[in-house]
Amino acid sequence: MKIRHERPMSDLSFQVRAPLGLELNSGEQITVSNWSLQGFEFPYDSDVLPKGAILSIPFQGVDIRFPVRLKRNDDTQFLSFDGLTGRQRETLAVFYRSILSGKMASTEEVITSLDTPVDLVPMEETEEEKTIATEGKSPRSLRAALSVFMYLCLGAIVFWTLGAGVWNKLAHVEIQNARIEAQLLPHKAAQRGFVKEVLVSLDQPVARGDVLVRLTDPEGEAALEDVRSRIELIEGRLATAMITEERLANRIAGIRSAIIAAMQPSFPQIERLLAAFDGLYAKDHVDLFAAHEAALLQVDSLSDELRRLKRERGRLRDAGDALHVVAQTDGIVAEIAVIQGQLAARGSDVAVIEAAEARLARGWLDSSMSAAIFPGMEVAVMVAGPQGPRQLKGAVHQVAAGIDPEISPDFGMLVAVHFGGLTVAETRQALPHLAPVEMEAKRPWIAEQEERWDVFLAQFGF
Repeated sequence: MKIRHERPMSDLSFQVRAPLGLELNSGEQITVSNWSLQGFEFPYDSDVLPKGAILSIPFQGVDIRFPVRLKRNDDTQFLSFDGLTGRQRETLAVFYRSILSGKMASTEEVITSLDTPVDLVPMEETEEEKTIATEGKSPRSLRAALSVFMYLCLGAIVFWTLGAGVWNKLAHVEIQNARIEAQLLPHKAAQRGFVKEVLVSLDQPVARGDVLVRLTDPEGEAALEDVRSRIELIEGRLATAMITEERLANRIAGIRSAIIAAMQPSFPQIERLLAAFDGLYAKDHVDLFAAHEAALLQVDSLSDELRRLKRERGRLRDAGDALHVVAQTDGIVAEIAVIQGQLAARGSDVAVIEAAEARLARGWLDSSMSAAIFPGMEVAVMVAGPQGPRQLKGAVHQVAAGIDPEISPDFGMLVAVHFGGLTVAETRQALPHLAPVEMEAKRPWIAEQEERWDVFLAQFGF
């Protein structure tokens, strides 16, 4: 059975007088007396007319209700039905024709109108409708060709994406959580002290053993100054005691010389005279000998005290020098954490030195991939720079099992990659510290194929 649907009596545009119910969105119930299949006059004067409502059609004691959209025509009170479905048009037309004919619509007609498919459209179009429908559209063959081209492109993109992902998994080992790391060595204060002087600046090259920051301890400085003053005092007293001892020794020697000169003895007699002087004549010079002996004891005592003080001064100097922070390796100053006059606690950071070693890339790999990675594997490293991404070549330097919380909290393989083709200065310039990178280690078979391909191209001059 074929069903043909056309607009009911589309040439009728005059209004009929029959009550229609209208429930506005606000809930207000109004009655429309004059209406047609195109629309109706709104019964009240209002500047704001409704754009939608529930239309009620009375039929044998019941109301057939359905929502309608309304459209105002110019500045009049006439509201047109907008976008009625086939079922709504049929139901409204049955009521409209019954009023025009003066006959009550049958139940069968109403049921038939309610059963009309909503999306049913006329099977035939007028020339005007065909012109409007095709106006501004491309030819059907062109649209079909464009659709086929679009689907082909979409299929190619999907195939390329999936294929590239599969190929990448087969040919490479992706190293996760990769980043650039510089060999940074923090320098800490060995003891508590105040910053006396900062001797370096940022990015300054330093050698191992160079003093970076001088620290001072007020108590140690005071003790050193006290020892120095005591040394000066002892040195003065020692000089006086030595002069006194030398004077007394010269007097004793003078007396001996006078005795010998007066007697003019021979050499054997001189020995007897000196012995007699020390034994027989010494009692005539008891005070002189006693003073000389006391002077010698004083010189020895002061000398011992001076040596002790000098040892103490050296110990205090060494303790003061031990406070200074010195470079533990050759490198460049990467950070200075203190300023002059600041109190540095024991174990606190004072400066950071970047060792004179090339920067490397470090990443993490799941332990299940331990057999797929080994030292010497070629690695492609993608680094973001001011001019855009840049790919560098590196090689796996070390593979160790463990946990590095700064890279990954999970146990796995920690992979270090060195850039053999770059110098220390070039790595500092091209690889910022802690910069994130993408790393893929090439499997041995793909590296061999690429090498063979390069050799093949080189034979033809490429």
